[in-house]
Amino acid sequence: MSDEVGDLTREVGLLIRHVRGWAGSSWDVAVSSGMTRAERTVRLLDELAALGERIGTGAPVGMRPPRLAAHALPDQLAVLAEDLLAALDAAGATLPSAHAVLADARAAVARARADLDGAGFGFRVR
Repeated sequence: MSDEVGDLTREVGLLIRHVRGWAGSSWDVAVSSGMTRAERTVRLLDELAALGERIGTGAPVGMRPPRLAAHALPDQLAVLAEDLLAALDAAGATLPSAHAVLADARAAVARARADLDGAGFGFRVR
């Protein structure tokens, strides 16, 4: 399973590098889902937090990340993803649900990347 976790780690890393390039009003750009980049990133954070809860990262049940200013979202994404990836790697094949969580995490990251990558050059539509 560690190869699959490695693949997810690479996908998350690409996404984090992508969102780290946005500043100021770039976060207000609408993406294909109709949300802004910031809102879409927050949705991914919530999804990763829920997946972390399922795999046992140690976060309190039902807790979700606090809403931060847009410029802090890449760091928040990096921390949540790191916790989830470490828990997935530690669970390995010992937890039957680990494969399901891994598949759900890959799907969540892929959906977010597809949505966030499609926003063009970052110009806000007026």
